[in-house]
Amino acid sequence: MLAAALKARLQEKQLTLGPIMTFDFWPGYLEIFKQVGMHFALLDMEHGSADLKAAEELCRTARLLNFPLILRPEASVYHLIRKYLDMGPSGIMTPWTERQEQVDALHDAVFTPPRGRRGPGGPAIFHNRSLDRQGWDEVEENLFLMPQIESPSGLASMETLLAPDWIDAVMLGPYDLSVNLGHAGQMDHPEVVAAIEQVHAKAAKLRKPCGMVVGTPEQAKFWIERGFYFFLCSEVSVMVRTQAKWLLERIQELLAGGGT
Repeated sequence: MLAAALKARLQEKQLTLGPIMTFDFWPGYLEIFKQVGMHFALLDMEHGSADLKAAEELCRTARLLNFPLILRPEASVYHLIRKYLDMGPSGIMTPWTERQEQVDALHDAVFTPPRGRRGPGGPAIFHNRSLDRQGWDEVEENLFLMPQIESPSGLASMETLLAPDWIDAVMLGPYDLSVNLGHAGQMDHPEVVAAIEQVHAKAAKLRKPCGMVVGTPEQAKFWIERGFYFFLCSEVSVMVRTQAKWLLERIQELLAGGGT
């Protein structure tokens, strides 16, 4: 199962990398990500422009490729999470998790009665082995569920927010955390680094894998040296921009230097 493989990899503390899809939703990217060795991808509905149809097509492609696709909704509220689960992602990452009611909303949207309040439906049901109790138990057991900590209040409440055994991991939101600490974009500011390390330490005590968002190999190395092994690594359009810029500059360098 898709989420089961991702969970196992993280429990073994293997380096785990996945790109973010915020602005470009070509399903073929998922095939490319798998071919080059990425381990999962994130579909960002919080900041992105994808509609439900695009989300459905990406989720279906990911299932057919046996490639985990995690979806981030606009907020941790019941009706949004429930609707996006109908599209068939491998898991959910809830943004700005600070309060118990946000965790409760995730729980109720994921689990069918009597455990929660999810009403089965949507295109994802065509992928279910069956629609009986055993079938839904299999679906629920194979979802990857991950709150995102992006504020000092979320950091302060982590022990309670991440306590449930059905929560699989936690993901940092370093930029928003830096803004909330008064150091916007200064990821190397001592106060920001200290807060990130606190999130990591608290997650380790709870035995929850802790993820980090990075944009460059150098940033990844910095956090790997501090115990991280789980990364969201750049956004698709940023990857395209970086490669296009490198290609242009490299050609110009070769022409200017007469090289080959």
